[in-house]
Amino acid sequence: MTIAHTYQRVSAPSPHLYGQKGESVIVMESCPITALGMRNILAQSCGFADGVQIVSNLSEIPTLMHQRPAKLLIMELCGEEESVLDGLRLIALCLEHWPTTSMIVCTALDDPRVLQLLTASGIKGLVLKQEPAIALTQCVQQVIAGRRSYSHKVRQLLTNHSTGGKALTARELDVLAYLFSGKSVTTAALMMHRDVRTVSTHKRNAMHKLGFQSDGELYLQGKWMAKTGPVFAR
Repeated sequence: MTIAHTYQRVSAPSPHLYGQKGESVIVMESCPITALGMRNILAQSCGFADGVQIVSNLSEIPTLMHQRPAKLLIMELCGEEESVLDGLRLIALCLEHWPTTSMIVCTALDDPRVLQLLTASGIKGLVLKQEPAIALTQCVQQVIAGRRSYSHKVRQLLTNHSTGGKALTARELDVLAYLFSGKSVTTAALMMHRDVRTVSTHKRNAMHKLGFQSDGELYLQGKWMAKTGPVFAR
């Protein structure tokens, strides 16, 4: 049974509890069934029977974090009407403002390029929804114990890719967002109040980090970054 289909009733928590009473967890998942399955995994196997907050969009996370920073944040890269670029921005925001919160990305997107970006971003754990439920359990347990955890499938997909690259900067993410919305480099520079050469440099740096050699590759193979909603899961 995969993570996306683990929605059975919650049984008694495991005697080997990892979560502590009073600690909070935020789960961002737009599919209610998958969100319920993840809540059950956290309760049954990780000791987080209470204090788990479920949200369906990235935009809800900062408000909750300002109210009460979570010990653990588990998130998909985007919700409805949101893009992967929004998810990457949120990861950078959380790492900057709430560095003590451990972040795990549980995603259906298995493009090695984005997985490589995520391993470079500073998150503590990475697991795919297509994997067995035990993969998320192991990831949470290892992260709570203070270790980084990339699932078996993630490691397989990254076999021929370095995990020591650099994350996209905030400016690079902004440039990509403008470009994928149909803006030219010149228009993006005007809207960002930056020199065209500076924006061109941001674009080239982003393409290099993503492994794209040309504009054609960027727009054809990188279109997953700008798609709205978790379309890669359907």
